[in-house]
Amino acid sequence: MLRRNNFTNDRELERELLAQPAFAGGTLKFVRRLSARHSGLLEYSFRSGGRIKSLVVKQQALGPNSERATLQELANLARARNLLGLALGRSVPEPLLALPKRGMLVTSKIPGVPLTLILKKCANRLVGPFRSYTLGETARRVGVWLRSFQDATHGEPVPCNRDSYLADLEKRLLQVQEKGFEPGLIRQILQKASLRSAPLNGRLISAAAKHGDFIAQNILIEGGGVGVVDFEGFGEREAVYEDLGMFLGYIFVLGGRALYSRQSLDTVRRGFLAGFLAGDTIDQALLDIYILKGAVRVIADGPPLTGNWGHFSLWMLTKRLRDLASDGAM
Repeated sequence: MLRRNNFTNDRELERELLAQPAFAGGTLKFVRRLSARHSGLLEYSFRSGGRIKSLVVKQQALGPNSERATLQELANLARARNLLGLALGRSVPEPLLALPKRGMLVTSKIPGVPLTLILKKCANRLVGPFRSYTLGETARRVGVWLRSFQDATHGEPVPCNRDSYLADLEKRLLQVQEKGFEPGLIRQILQKASLRSAPLNGRLISAAAKHGDFIAQNILIEGGGVGVVDFEGFGEREAVYEDLGMFLGYIFVLGGRALYSRQSLDTVRRGFLAGFLAGDTIDQALLDIYILKGAVRVIADGPPLTGNWGHFSLWMLTKRLRDLASDGAM
């Protein structure tokens, strides 16, 4: 079984950090535990030479891959910041230290409020219709950030690989089936995706770096700025639709929950695309199949459906997935 250390009482960890050259002579103060899906995140205040710096200590769930994942994210962050340059690089955590054997990575803390909290507060059915400007403008800034990220890291186009797309989708769909979706729905989605992706095979797609998990939990909003964290899935040359589809797939899945206003989520979608496109056009057929893959992955990576989705919400999500696979366009 994977296990996670109790950070808040781990004085040994704090002593180990302070023994490292980067933190020698300073003091650490525990601030709080941060929300995370698949890892432990703790915020510390580090004081040295009269200066105070906020740090985040991330621990992978301990297991056979935790050491590799820690070293991979350390390298990913360093590479991403190097590619992005000074200005945009500040919106990404600075990697400071890795303790691979413990599955721990220490980075600078990016300021901001998680977009998840903003969506819960401003896109719910009660107040959402009155927060359209805030939602649209916030989403637009997120779209601008992603476009800037891709512009700074653009590479040679890549051909659409239908077989690879379908293999990845099928793997995620099997995970979704284990969470309670009917096998018939899984087969139907895969069949529809196979038909819709057939004419796209071999089509050249603009390529750039990929964040790899571009969802609201990993996006921080601070004033007029946007920060992005969790670069474990970073890749240097992928189809630009990967992160687009992941974000829009996340918004799509939220639309199946009774809490959220569909009108407000549509405002988020339109604002995000307006910021990203900046007047350009997009290949809707490609975007649709990547939104489908993104939505399926969000469900596969999320909590079990039983106990987390009501009967109506689950029915609505199932219907929306079927429609998305058949017709596209959120």
